Amino acid sequence: MKLTPLSLLFSGKLFLASMVAFVIADRIGLPKPYWCIVTCCVVMNPLTGAVRSKAVYRFTGTACGGIIALVLAAVFASVPVLLVIGAGIGATAAFVCSILERTPRGYGYGLLGVTLMLVAVPGASHAESMFDTAVARVSEIGLGIIVATIVDSVIVPRSLGPTLRRRLHGWLTDIETLMNDAFSGRSDHVVSEHGRLKIIADITALSTLTGQLRYDPMVPRRDVQLALAIQQRLLRLVPTLSAITSRLAVSSAAELAIVRPLLEEARQQLGEDTSGHVELVERMRHLPLATDGDAIWSGVMRGALADLMADTLRLWSEVRRLDAALDGREMLEPDLERKVRQAVPFPLAPDWSLALRIAGGILVAYAVLCGFWWATGWQYGAGAVLLGTVALAFFGSGDDPRPIIAKFGLFTTLAFAAVGILSYGLLPLAQDYPTFVIAMGLFMLPLGIWAASNPMALLLLALGLSSINLQGAYSPMDFGAYLESMFADLFGIYAAFALCSLFRTLGPAHTVARLARQEQDDVIRLSRRASNYDRDAYINRALDRIAAITLRFGADTDARQSARLLNRLRIGASVARLRLVALSLSGEARIAAEDLLAEIRRQIRRDEPTPTLLALIDRTLTAVHQQAPHPDQHVVLRSLASLRIGFFGPATAWASNP
Repeated sequence: MKLTPLSLLFSGKLFLASMVAFVIADRIGLPKPYWCIVTCCVVMNPLTGAVRSKAVYRFTGTACGGIIALVLAAVFASVPVLLVIGAGIGATAAFVCSILERTPRGYGYGLLGVTLMLVAVPGASHAESMFDTAVARVSEIGLGIIVATIVDSVIVPRSLGPTLRRRLHGWLTDIETLMNDAFSGRSDHVVSEHGRLKIIADITALSTLTGQLRYDPMVPRRDVQLALAIQQRLLRLVPTLSAITSRLAVSSAAELAIVRPLLEEARQQLGEDTSGHVELVERMRHLPLATDGDAIWSGVMRGALADLMADTLRLWSEVRRLDAALDGREMLEPDLERKVRQAVPFPLAPDWSLALRIAGGILVAYAVLCGFWWATGWQYGAGAVLLGTVALAFFGSGDDPRPIIAKFGLFTTLAFAAVGILSYGLLPLAQDYPTFVIAMGLFMLPLGIWAASNPMALLLLALGLSSINLQGAYSPMDFGAYLESMFADLFGIYAAFALCSLFRTLGPAHTVARLARQEQDDVIRLSRRASNYDRDAYINRALDRIAAITLRFGADTDARQSARLLNRLRIGASVARLRLVALSLSGEARIAAEDLLAEIRRQIRRDEPTPTLLALIDRTLTAVHQQAPHPDQHVVLRSLASLRIGFFGPATAWASNP
């Protein structure tokens, strides 16, 4: 627990919002006013954008969950078993959507599932009163959301803007370092590859932050669009720089001696006007070729290097101008301004395989806990059902959810212990609102300070306060019932702990292997059919997978694997380009290209490619070079060169006249 001005401010705002919401709810006669306090605990956040986004998504999810519960009650009012089954299926579908939606919007789907279970499952045998229950829950939660949002907006709101600028400046510094390394020819350090991948992981995280930035009143919408435009370009720069590094790594000493002066000049021009870049790239294309190798192969490699250098200089120049516009130091030209308005967050691909496996675990846990509840007639069985399914839904997507579910169980125990002190020690002493506020302050303010740096403390507050019948006139729950309620919640949580591995293999190694299979499947599909959209979508998915894999290992233990990830992306993009232009080839070149794509499909899952693939790449290179010149010849040769380097690295260079 850190006692700082910010933690004190957060705790005070949380406590004030909770007390105001409770008093209003009690005065207007809502049946369970403590739900307003629970809502304030869940919604409140040190940052205003996060508060408002959670407020919108929580209220939307709660309202939709209440409506669906009423529809199910209307259809299955006379058959409680079908109502419970329908609620379980509906809640599971909502939880699956929350896993697939990897932005803050997923929170809304999760709350839809929670509300559906909260309203429909305990009230299945009393469907006639479900309308009143649903309206009361939506009203109580809506009131808590409104009060928490107003308090946060009035009392020292904190913007995400400084966080955004701090991250952007850090990324730009890192990217500039990578560009200096690439243009200087420092290409043999695998840890630097891991550094590139860590930058990708950090930059893709902006897509999640955007869901909160859009609700931050102190961050102009144009600033968000500028940040997204920078994100798009940085995510294209990292693999481009990796490609430059790979080209230089396989170049001969004579070739490096020729191109190094221009690379140094390009390094010095970073951030300057693009007119100078065009002249520099043209000079790169017309440099004399090295005499220690095949002239055609050297020309292909030189052209690829010039293209990559042109892309790098153009993208970095745009990034610098966008950053200057974000700081208010520069006006953008109309074309770049139009691109800024069209910028969208980097797409975070849904993981259907993981979501469906978790859905299977949720349904089984729901069925097991409901069956146990029905067989025993346990009064508090509904609490076990709710906490068990929520534990799997909110924590089950991790590589190994058991530690976090166990931690959830620990905090639930702490919540009941803390609320026991409140229920049986502090609240019975309260005789009026002032003494009630004092008692709640003694309980909530220290936990609020802790919650400013540990989100699990908010969970502790929410769980504890939702387990007592806190009304205007308070009388503590029977102690036996209190213990039984705690046992039911813990029973549900540890049932989820036992069932979480039922439909999936746990551990980061399995996750990495699964993501690698997805990468291979994508390349196989691209080798059969590809369009410009398919290629761009693949690059986005590959970058997202790189970010996910990078977060699962460190630079020291898996540096070699780090160096392979961007290489896989380049192979996939080259396969897509080759598939796109293969139809424009004819004769032997067309046959060779199709044979090559078929061989890639056969070998893509191998740890090491065979000499057969190398021979097919060289055969295709020869056939394309000997074919009459056509508009796509340069693209084909560049793609084949990239495949050769990607699969075989510094192997003996292709000879145009074998």
